[in-house]
Amino acid sequence: MLLPIFFLLLIPLTTSSLECFTCGVFLSAPEPMCRGEIRNNSCAPENLGCLSIIGHKSDGTYYVEKRCAEKTDDLTDGCINIGIRGIAAKQCLCRDNLCNSSPGHLSHTCHGLGLLGFFSYIVLRVF
Repeated sequence: MLLPIFFLLLIPLTTSSLECFTCGVFLSAPEPMCRGEIRNNSCAPENLGCLSIIGHKSDGTYYVEKRCAEKTDDLTDGCINIGIRGIAAKQCLCRDNLCNSSPGHLSHTCHGLGLLGFFSYIVLRVF
């Protein structure tokens, strides 16, 4: 009886709009990461996913772009090799909040799973 109520409490966590990090387009970044301040943007209602596109250019600089995915993008989950502006690049698509952050950051999915585990433990211990 209480278990269905518990899952109803989780619904607002999973139905909110998707948020992605946004930066770039940087055509000649010195490192394969965003320069300056990264913005956190709410995506369109379609919630297509978050993109991170990194390309290593022949002059040693990097093409860097992070943003919400669009209908015109290749929407393959995970990472694929693409060509963009004559540069070989890796495009990664993920579908969790802020999942296209820099490699040093944890995505909110990890935090959400920890929170879910904690609440499950509490519910099972109490009842």
